[in-house]
Amino acid sequence: MKSNLYYATVAALSLGAVCSSATAATYLQDFDGFADGTTDVGDGSQMNGTANIQSGQLELTRDGVAGGFASFNVPAVAGSSSGWSASFDYTIIDSIGANEPADGFSFNYGNFGPGILGSAEEGMAGEGTVTENLSFEVDTWMNLDAEQGVNLAEKAGGADLSLGFTNGSILSDGTTVSGTATMSWDPVNGASFSTTGLLTNAAFANVATTFSADDAHLFGLSARVGGANETVLIDNLSITTVPEPTGTALFGLASLSFLLRRRR
Repeated sequence: MKSNLYYATVAALSLGAVCSSATAATYLQDFDGFADGTTDVGDGSQMNGTANIQSGQLELTRDGVAGGFASFNVPAVAGSSSGWSASFDYTIIDSIGANEPADGFSFNYGNFGPGILGSAEEGMAGEGTVTENLSFEVDTWMNLDAEQGVNLAEKAGGADLSLGFTNGSILSDGTTVSGTATMSWDPVNGASFSTTGLLTNAAFANVATTFSADDAHLFGLSARVGGANETVLIDNLSITTVPEPTGTALFGLASLSFLLRRRR
């Protein structure tokens, strides 16, 4: 007589086979191997504005260059509407004796086009053509006003909504900070956002969202400087989607449950 373990093993192996079609999709870019000034890394992404490669990193804005505006937009990643996780390393540099750092950057997921610059530390708030978007924002403007800090926000049906905000300085005048941003979203648990290395870090977990996700949505980084300046460098960008199980995989789960019940 075959044991429960036998039937469970057979069902599990069958389930593993049918689940293979539901594997996650991944986008990875470490920006290595490109000459300084490169504006196309050849993976379907698009750099806009002042974005370019410097010393194996993505430079969005540069300290000492006022009025810079940049974005780096990644093509749609399969399965994103079922959930995803992302991370990247960042360095923010403000030189000694210059203006205080400004203005900030954001990571976005939404229905924007590859050539859009975005609204930097305000996500996609100023982009009227963008109606659905989730943004993870770092506002560096050093005037100690009510907007400075880290923010989680969305556009749903064209309306802007802040989902979570922590007010505070990001870096002091004339200093450099480095760290890692980690973001995730799924339809059940909502959005999470954490950072390291900043004077004020993001620590948002499982925040409910109302925006409409779509597999056609793009991922992108947006940044700017005004009259005050800072260098923003991005490295080791990683995006991984978590597709829903296929119908066959769900059938396999049901079969496993049925076999275990039959052998009790």
